[in-house]
This record gives sequence, C-alpha cells and structure tokens, in this order.
Amino acid sequence: MQPPAQVTPLSETLDNRQKWLLLGSLMLALFVGALDQTVVSTATPKILADLGGFTLLSWLFTSYMLSSTVIIPLIGKLGDIYGRKLFTIGGVALFMVSSAACGAATSMPMLIWVRAIQGIGGGAIFASVFATMGDLFAPAERGKYIGLFTGMFSLASIAGPTVGGWLTDHLSWRWVFYINVPISLVAMPAIWFNMPSRPHNLKPKLDFLGAALLSGASVAALLALVWAGDKYAWTSTEIVGLLGGAVLMTAAFILQEKRHPEPLLPLHLFKNRVFLISNLIVFTFGMGVFGAFQFLGIYVQTALNASATASGVITTPQSLGVLFTSVMGGRLITRTGRYKWLTVVGAFLILIALGALTQLGLETKLWWISAWMVVLGLGFGLVLPTMSLIVQNAVHYQYIGVATSSSQFFRQIGSVLGIAIFGSILANTYHDEFAQRFGAEDCAAVGSTICEQLNDPTVKLNAGEYALIKQHVLALPDGEAILARAEYAQGESVVIGVRHIYWGAVAAAVLCAAFALMMKELPLRKTVAGGPATAGSSDAGAGGPVPETAPGGFSH
Repeated sequence: MQPPAQVTPLSETLDNRQKWLLLGSLMLALFVGALDQTVVSTATPKILADLGGFTLLSWLFTSYMLSSTVIIPLIGKLGDIYGRKLFTIGGVALFMVSSAACGAATSMPMLIWVRAIQGIGGGAIFASVFATMGDLFAPAERGKYIGLFTGMFSLASIAGPTVGGWLTDHLSWRWVFYINVPISLVAMPAIWFNMPSRPHNLKPKLDFLGAALLSGASVAALLALVWAGDKYAWTSTEIVGLLGGAVLMTAAFILQEKRHPEPLLPLHLFKNRVFLISNLIVFTFGMGVFGAFQFLGIYVQTALNASATASGVITTPQSLGVLFTSVMGGRLITRTGRYKWLTVVGAFLILIALGALTQLGLETKLWWISAWMVVLGLGFGLVLPTMSLIVQNAVHYQYIGVATSSSQFFRQIGSVLGIAIFGSILANTYHDEFAQRFGAEDCAAVGSTICEQLNDPTVKLNAGEYALIKQHVLALPDGEAILARAEYAQGESVVIGVRHIYWGAVAAAVLCAAFALMMKELPLRKTVAGGPATAGSSDAGAGGPVPETAPGGFSH
C-alpha cells in the first residue's frame, strides 16, 4: 500500500466567489443528467409504439442505469486520485453525443445500446458532482447547500415530465433526447472555466480487474432477472448459470478488493455501521421508488388513455414535494445537527404513498395520483438528499469520492434490479391477464397477427397502426363488441400488472424504513478534512481515525 499523504481540500484552495461559480457550474451539470431521467419515462409509451419492442421495455431504462451503475465506483475512485474536472466534462460530452444518437435511433435494440453509452456519461456526471460537494463544504454546513442541488434536480423533475410530454405530443419523442445537446454545450465551458484541476505526480495501481468483475456480476444478475419467467424458465440452465456466474464473480470481486493496494471499493468501509446501513437504505429506496416510478407513465397513457403531456403533469407535484422537504430538511440538519428522524419520517411517507398506489384502477382520477405523488415527493426529499451527507460524514475525507460513489452505486443497482424485476412482472402479468380476458375465440376471430398486435398495450399510441387494426376488427361481425373487449383487456391487464409492481415497491419501502430505524446517528463534522466523529463527542472536527491509506497517496 502507498503511505497516506496530506490532502488539501478543494475548499481551502478557493475563495467564496470561486466556490459559488463552481457551485453554479455543478448545478448545471446536474441539471443535464437529471433532465434525461425525468423526460424519458413520459415518452416511453410513444417510443414503444413507434419502435415496437414492448418485451424490451425494462431494457430502455436498465441499459442506461446498468452502465451508469458500473462506472460510478470507478469514476469515484479516479476522481479521488486525479481530481474531478476532466471526468465531469468528459461525462457531459459523452452524454451529449449519445443523447443525439438516441434521438436518431431507428430500432429498439439500437436505442437500448446507445442508452447504455449515455449511462456511462450520466454516471460520470453524478459521481463527480456529488463528490465535489463533499470537497467544498463541511458536513455540518452542507445541509443548507443540499437544497440548492435538490432544487436543481427538482427543477429538472418539474420541467422534465411536462416538457417531455409536450415534445412527444407536438414534435416527436426524439426531441426528449435532442434537448440535452444545447444544455450540454452550455454546461461544458462553465465547468472548464470554474472547476480547478488537480496536479498529480503519482501513478497509482488502478483496480481494473475489480471493475471488470463488478460489472460482470451486475450484468449477469440483471440478465437473469430480466429473462427469468419470460425468455427462460427460472430453473433453466441459462438462468441458473447466470445467477451462479454472478455469485462467483461477486466472490472473486471481494477477494480482489482484499488483495489490491488500491481497491475500487475498500471493504474496510463496510465495518462502519453508518456507511453500511446508509447503503442499505439507498439500495431499498432505489428499488422501491425509482424501480416502480418508471412504469407509471405506461399505466397513465395505456390504462387511463391520457396524453403524454398529462402523464408528465401528474408527476410534477412529486418534484414540488421533493423541493420543499429537501430545503427544509437541509436547514434543520444545519441548525440541529440531527438527521436520523428526518430519514425515518421520510421513509414512512414513502411507504404510505406506495401503499396507496397499489389501489390504482381503470377509474382512478389523475388528481388522486398527483396527490399521492406529493406525499411520495415529501418522503423522497427527506431521504435521498440526506444520504450523501450521512455517508460522507461517516468516512475520512480522503475516501469521500469512494463513499459518495458507493452510495450512488447501491442506489443505482437497487433501481436497476427494481426496474428489471418490475418490468418482468408487468410484461408477464400483462400477457397472462390479456390472454384470460381476450380469449381464444376472440383471438381466432381477429386473426393471429391482429391478436399479437393487441397483446401490446402501447399499440394504440401509434395512431396510424391502431387505425388499421380498428378498421380490420370493426369490419368483422360483432366487431364493436370484440374491439371493446380487447381495449378493456388491455387496460385491466396493465392495471393488474402495475398493482403487482407497487406491492413489490411496498415490500422494498418496508425494508427501507426498517434500516432507517436501525441507523446510528453521528455528530456532523465541522471541517471538510478529517475523519468521522464518534457518537457523543463534543466536536466533530478534523480528528477521527486515519484511514489505512490515502487513495493514490495524492496531494492537491
């Protein structure tokens, strides 16, 4: 191992004006990544209607989230060693180019592959931005700045669904990707001029094998979850082999981290109970909230027959709830130094909102969904923004990038698993329920080709294709009754699938609340540098245990 080196925090090299300019640049970079996450879910039904591939639905999200998940720990480690400037700018540049390619996609497989590249850029942005927050402000004062970042995220969340819906309805779903290009062109020079570079003269041994093993384990587990019960049986050789491979690669990753002098994810951090519990909270949070949220647009546009714009508008109140509680929660944390019970309250608000959404039906009113989106947002704003503060406060400053990226990694992997599982649940449930409601007799009457087309709930969002289907069905004897049964079967099958999804989300939320109750509260450190304070200490200062080694042995 390389010996520890003295680290000069970024906060000590900048004056107040430079800090605020850098803060504004980071917020703009965050807006770039956050906007994409909110606009795509609104446009998804139209994307499926245009490109087809309802069975590939979950991959539209998981390809992005998987690639961003596996890159985050590596970017966090590299940022600790080399500084975060080039990784932030590079992430925005890659995100911009891949966004343009997403907009030009001509097939669902092409879009999925380009979304995976886009995820690498998005992962680099988020890993760099939130770790830089830890470089700039001490945990004890960081609470009041959380609101600014959450405000920017909320602005993207507020504007994203509405703008995405409007673009989809009036221009094309392709513009929900093209819109990232001009924003990125503004963000890159802002970061270049305002974020300082970090000089370095060491050549640390990077853990590329660990990164490969972690990526392989994640991909294998995801493929198993997406394909199980659909493409292959759960007990098939393919699924068992993928799950076994994931377990073996995870074991190899752990061994690699133990022996490598510069581990991608230092395992000794998991001996820290606050670090461990915080990651379990964000994992279950990601699975329950992000995993389930992605499918709400499918329900609104196919079961309730609402427009993409309306689908975006009803989710906007969630962002208002996030903005309110993140700002107020940040102020309370700064004033009191306490954070545990805010997290607990937020987790239970999430649990209540997800429980209410298990009652969605064909007659549900849009305002009712929006009301529960507010409650979900209030809980969201108390839990997620606080987690990065908690995990950064729990480790020595020299591990702040690794700790931040680990929190994002576990949230992302939870979201990826949630989307994969819930996407499989929706697809399998829909096909089974549709077959029961639109029986063999009706299917024979319309013909196998039309029956297969109707077995996709997004087909009616493609006006031209659905007009031909209706024309064919209505020309049949008793055609109106057959068409009515088909549309009812589509709507009711989507409803049942979405209800199953939200029951799964409730289970994840129960675990999230339980972990929040188990979390130990540490005093907030009053300086940027230093290590974690112990519970009951009077000053969370620059002291604390020195880590086994400083990542890369670098200095500013």
